Amino acid sequence: MQKAPGLPLTEAILFGWQTVKSYPLFVIGTMLVSICVPWVIEQGGEMFLDDGFPQVGIKIISVAVSATFALGLAKIYLRFRDGDRPVFENLFDGLAHFHKYLGAAIIAWVAILMGLILFVVPGIVFLIRLWFLAFVIADTKAGPLEAIQQSWDISRGRTMELLGFFFLLIVLNVAGLICLGVGLLVTLPISGLALAHLYRDLKPRVAVETRAAA
Repeated sequence: MQKAPGLPLTEAILFGWQTVKSYPLFVIGTMLVSICVPWVIEQGGEMFLDDGFPQVGIKIISVAVSATFALGLAKIYLRFRDGDRPVFENLFDGLAHFHKYLGAAIIAWVAILMGLILFVVPGIVFLIRLWFLAFVIADTKAGPLEAIQQSWDISRGRTMELLGFFFLLIVLNVAGLICLGVGLLVTLPISGLALAHLYRDLKPRVAVETRAAA
């Protein structure tokens, strides 16, 4: 069986940078909204509501909004990757599916934490293999278990490449953090766009490889 070509890691980073450079207000603006709105909701709850059940309710709302925006950003980045021009309203496209993302994320993080606690390496593998959950759900509207399966499938045989890319993005975002934290408004979108680029590169390829294997 012919070995699959390597992932276009450099191309993915350059795609992220070029997109941010071409649409800075839109890309940085949507990132700011996705960060600030859940924070404002949670801080407002702490300021104006009593402790106990109301506070829990506000935290649940904040988490739901964060999940919605995570899917919205994934949709925006995928539209850029597909050559489309996303609109601000795409940030809310995940509203009907945020519960799927929350379910998938909870299952994934339980597996990751168990892997880290027991043997470390399995936890890192789970983290890398389940990296694309938001993109899978934003792209296919899959349920939690199906999204986990799809993310696992498209990353098969790519763990080491994706692990190296993971550390590269950590370095990139640490550099953004060093720039008084403001640099994260650039490096975080670059990271998300780069992941969208890799997701689109992997997804059709896994379909082809699956048919070939069958």
